[in-house]
Amino acid sequence: MTKRSIEESMRRAAASNVLSGKYTTEEQNKLIKTNLEGKITHEEFIKKALELALK
Repeated sequence: MTKRSIEESMRRAAASNVLSGKYTTEEQNKLIKTNLEGKITHEEFIKKALELALK
């Protein structure tokens, strides 16, 4: 994904979440963006997402 498409996807997802009454933290957003940029594997993403969820 290009930087522009990642940012657009993040904005759309955030707007959709707000409409559903859900919000993500800055830390969660950074993790999602890192995954979309291909900087971590899917397995690393899942592991880190679970760690965040269990905090």
